[in-house]
Parts: sequence; structure tokens; C-alpha cells
Amino acid sequence: MIGNEDITSQQAKIDEKSPLLMMDQDPQTAANNIIQLANATPFGVGGRRACYVHPDDASKCIKVLRQDAQRTVRIQKKGNLFPRSWRREYDNNAHEEKLLSRIHAQIGSKMLSHLPMCYGFVSTDLGKGLVLDLIRDHDGKISRSLREWITLGIDLESIKPAFMDLGNFLIEHSILTRHILDHNLALSLGRSGGRTFYLIDGIGDAAWLPLAQWFRPLGRLKIKRKLDAAWPRFKAFAINGGVTDQLKENSSWGQGILQHRD
Repeated sequence: MIGNEDITSQQAKIDEKSPLLMMDQDPQTAANNIIQLANATPFGVGGRRACYVHPDDASKCIKVLRQDAQRTVRIQKKGNLFPRSWRREYDNNAHEEKLLSRIHAQIGSKMLSHLPMCYGFVSTDLGKGLVLDLIRDHDGKISRSLREWITLGIDLESIKPAFMDLGNFLIEHSILTRHILDHNLALSLGRSGGRTFYLIDGIGDAAWLPLAQWFRPLGRLKIKRKLDAAWPRFKAFAINGGVTDQLKENSSWGQGILQHRD
């Protein structure tokens, strides 16, 4: 996906089943179609997942769960009556696939204005991967996160209208998020100078009792509170200089800084 300017062409493909999906094939065919990522460089590394450009389609990315010892481990909250060791590790991919599929069922192609489309799972040599649109700028380069732009010294006021557009979209469609974090926002630069924010992670409601999901007015209030809290946090991070060298050195994840933009 190359920003908002490709939405029209993207909409025409939405209802098609992507040929990338391989999880339901017979064992021999699946073995022959395992996507090779182990020797590739991820463009982004989060606490629990690594993100790769799809080797067969540069408009898409593949998110795989990290298996290294330095990953951030998060145990599912459900089932707290059971010992921690009995509970499964939280699967970001399964959660994201479920939520994006639900949003698509509710609002269809409208989601493309600020969210990536999800194409399901594929087999890779790093385990099961989730295929999503890859947000890019008009020149084809992978779009930077807000966290990276803050580190580069962007004037936040110049992109506040784009953030407000994202906020209006989330409120209009009652799309709940966790905390709106700078590394979960990709800023796509359009050919005519337009700027569009995409929420590339952090959707969903972390509440144990999801009242905000059940009652739309309550949900919209919750979304507005998240938005109101996010902007001052971005400004404070900018005042402190963004991602410092020390922060990078002491981190087990990429801090929202792209490793490459190809």
C-alpha cells in the first residue's frame, strides 16, 4: 500500500481472496510455498514482533512473532485464576487479524483511509506470519513512524491536522485503541504534500469488561480520551529529543526507527 493515493486501486481488490494465503494447502504444497524470511532484514522490530517486506509483493508486509530471548513476553490476562505458567503467551498476530477482519466487516473499504487491510496468515521459515498492507510514501519508500519523525525534529504542529483526521475517523467508526503510541502511527507522505496517519498497531480495547465495545457512545468517549492524552505525550517526547542513542542501546526493540525503507 502506498499511502492514500492508492486507495482506489486497493478497494477493487478488497473482496478478493489473496493468493498469498497458504495455510490451508496440503502439506506438500505448503512445504514448497514456505516464504523465506530468515535471511532478510526486517524493516521494523517491535517488542513482540518483527516486520518484513513480503518478498513476493512489496505493497504488503509480514509480521511474525519474535522467538528470541530478548522479546517482550506478555501473558494473556484471561484465566487469571490459573497459575501464570499455565496461561498462553499473548499472540499479537491472532488478535490483530481478528480485530482488523471485524473492522472490515463493519465498514468495508473505508478502513483503508487510516488502517491497513489484513490478508490472513502465511507460512514462513520464521513461523506463521500475518500479511498486511505496507504503508509507503508517494515515492515508494516505507513510511516512517511518528516516533521516528519526532526524533528527526518534525514540527508537530505541521502534522496536527493529519492527527485530527485520524482521530475523527476513529471516533466516527468507534474504532477502539489501546494507548495511542507514536511508534504505532505511520505517517504517509503524499505526492501533493498531503500527510496521512495510519494506525499500524495498538487497535482494540484492553478492558476486561468491554463496555466501550458494547455501547458506542461510551466507546467514542473512551477514544476521545485516548486522543486527548496522546498529543501532549508526543509533545513531551519531542521536547526531550525523541529517541536518544542511549535509549536505542538499552532497548530490546527498534524504538520505532526503521531499519530500512525499501
